[in-house]
Amino acid sequence: MERSVLIHFDQLTGEVRVEAQGFEGLSCLEATQPFEEALGIVSDRVYKPEAQTQQLRTTSNHQTQLRQ
Repeated sequence: MERSVLIHFDQLTGEVRVEAQGFEGLSCLEATQPFEEALGIVSDRVYKPEAQTQQLRTTSNHQTQLRQ
């Protein structure tokens, strides 16, 4: 699957949402961070199942906890 970063604008509410597609694990954070910073979006992050699987694996392998 091709990797892409989508930016969704809701014209009615003014809400902006950044979505990563095609990334493995938490690599999506690196891809979306510049857009989130530029747009001022840093809260209400929703992780897809692919990222959560990587997050759990990291926690059990390296005893590092990542918080949402």
